[in-house]
Amino acid sequence: MKDQVTSIEQSKRLIELGVPVQKASMVWRTMSTKTGRRKLQIACEEHIGWMCRNFPTQYAPAFTVADQQELLPVFIDAKGTFYLNISKCYEGWYVSYETESGAELISHRGTKLVDVLMDATEWLLSNGYKLNI
Repeated sequence: MKDQVTSIEQSKRLIELGVPVQKASMVWRTMSTKTGRRKLQIACEEHIGWMCRNFPTQYAPAFTVADQQELLPVFIDAKGTFYLNISKCYEGWYVSYETESGAELISHRGTKLVDVLMDATEWLLSNGYKLNI
């Protein structure tokens, strides 16, 4: 399951980039102060922000790959229309924005989909595009 959700550091980065905590559908919960281990927990959308705000040492948001995919626009206009493409590849996962004829604007590859979606999100925002928020 850890390959399907953002790490605490990735979640913090998404929040820094302007993604509301409520867009996360899970939270990381600290099990005990002795072990310091984290456990994933599903939480109601309206409670995630409250939990993370009021108990920041115990809870941290966890964005699933589905949460991340919902943030990415289906297409962007960059001197033409470029469509989101998410697929498996020999390296693991491939995320790109490309035209119907296959011309790429950007592409990211990696072994974990959650990491590749993070790369695409950061690229979009650093290049002036907006997320679905």
